[in-house]
Amino acid sequence: MMKVHLLRSKELSVEAYGNVLNLVQRFPGPVRFISSESEDSIDNLLTRIWEDEDKFSRQEERVSLSAEKSMFMPKEEPYQSWDYFFRKCESFRRLRNIPSEDHVILLTDIGNDMNWFGSVGPSMKDYFIQTSHWDYFFGEAVDVRFPIAYEVAVWLIRSLMFERREDILNALHKSSRGCANDFCRQKQEIILKMRTADLCTECMEILQEREVSPLVANQLFNIVDGIRENMTFRGRSALIRKPSRVEVRGLTQRLFLTDLGDLELRLNPKERAIYLFFLKHPEGVRLVELQDHRAEISSYYSIMANRYESEEIEEALSRLLDPMDNNINEVISRIKRKLRDAVGEDLLDLYLIQGAPGEVRRIPLDREFVSYSANDGAV
Repeated sequence: MMKVHLLRSKELSVEAYGNVLNLVQRFPGPVRFISSESEDSIDNLLTRIWEDEDKFSRQEERVSLSAEKSMFMPKEEPYQSWDYFFRKCESFRRLRNIPSEDHVILLTDIGNDMNWFGSVGPSMKDYFIQTSHWDYFFGEAVDVRFPIAYEVAVWLIRSLMFERREDILNALHKSSRGCANDFCRQKQEIILKMRTADLCTECMEILQEREVSPLVANQLFNIVDGIRENMTFRGRSALIRKPSRVEVRGLTQRLFLTDLGDLELRLNPKERAIYLFFLKHPEGVRLVELQDHRAEISSYYSIMANRYESEEIEEALSRLLDPMDNNINEVISRIKRKLRDAVGEDLLDLYLIQGAPGEVRRIPLDREFVSYSANDGAV
């Protein structure tokens, strides 16, 4: 088994991190992706000012081995050195007694001195991946977990192809050819290689010569292929108005968008209870009538909020269902924001709990796209 510890830097949101982790864990095989939290923040930050977009969107070539969206320039950005990030990985290894054969990948919003998407350390087991600015290259509607997860898989593939970091950096293609090992000096070129999601013939031969485990290679390539397919689905679905299927899984009724990389819609217990209620009532219900369905909503909420005392649950429900309290509108507003992040603006109205004030509220999504499973989706 190949263990990969995904290390979240504190400035990266828990939600974004969880979505990346959930995506790479959807693909079975001998590579095990392990959730890990950073003990400290990225500190002693340096600052640079990007004067124009050309410099911002260009990766620098690393001589010594010892960013579709318009961006306002000049732009100030905090950053750190490659070596700093690799020391963070090493520190994590010492604190957690991580075996030397395990891989550690630091996910961070902080920029790096060479302006790369990510890189590997001299040990060939420590990495960093920058998680910010993907909207600049893919547009504001991008689901950032796709390019981040792509970088995770590709750096692991490169580690299987070469013994030394120098060999990786020297083998990167200076001219883009749609290969995972394209250097992409102009960072926008990453769109091409993510759409092809493959290795060129030359790189495939290198991988074959290394006699890599077919099961490991297959799992990593499945991740890359899955990312390409789901990005394609997302783009086409906006055009043809085809929604992703929703699967409700397990006792705790977790919600997954199966055609969008099995993305989990991360709602808290109160939000999930309300959303599940409306999913199960396609005819719709007026908000003032929710109190008439208290027993049903309570049954969902109690299962999802099992760490709370029954008195706390009942108190929360009383506030949620009180027609004189605005809590239900606050909950629906939060659900809307999370749905927008998940499905994008073009398909948002299909999934929303919507309706005019005082009128019936319902989710327009055709229930043929909704299914229920005993599997909770855990890996």
